[in-house]
Amino acid sequence: MLLHAFIPASRANGPGLRSVVFFQGCTLACQNCFNPDGHPFTGADLTVLAVAERVVQAHKEHGTEGVTFSGGEPMQQAPAFLELIQTLRQQVPSLSFGLFSGYGEIELVMGDYWIRGHNHSELERRRLWQEIRAHLDFAVLGRFNETQPSGLPLRTSRSQPLRMLTSRYGVKDYGPQSVEVIVHPDGRAEVTGFPIRGLPW
Repeated sequence: MLLHAFIPASRANGPGLRSVVFFQGCTLACQNCFNPDGHPFTGADLTVLAVAERVVQAHKEHGTEGVTFSGGEPMQQAPAFLELIQTLRQQVPSLSFGLFSGYGEIELVMGDYWIRGHNHSELERRRLWQEIRAHLDFAVLGRFNETQPSGLPLRTSRSQPLRMLTSRYGVKDYGPQSVEVIVHPDGRAEVTGFPIRGLPW
């Protein structure tokens, strides 16, 4: 699977302390996307097991309660995405899972989405979404639209509904939007979260 970035522990990408897996590659091209570097299908090509090991290690070190999958576009690597969820479910059954996808719920249900490097039928794409959805506790779905700004939890665009797919979390668990700036030992800064008025500098 193509990986854009991995954050071991974040409080800005869903309820509680969570790891964040950013998939690399997206063809949806939402205008002024927050993460344009995640659009090309290039970069680190890792095995599902290697990514799962990072998540499990973060869980051991930081006590994370879940994983949020973002991008790029996770559903454009749906087979690897599903395999990663299944692997993590086996290794750490208590983890919760959340998803950010630029595809709307109807598109996913109908199998109306593209998968990189695969020629899956519409029926197969529907099945993949059904199996992925069965593991998710929440999902933010739909295209980012900069003309519909929002201050709602986990959403900078009103065009993106938050779907609570299990009873694990309630409305009160989704706090106000926040931004995290992570400074790595090599001096590189990484920004994640939801800057309402653009980047925080």
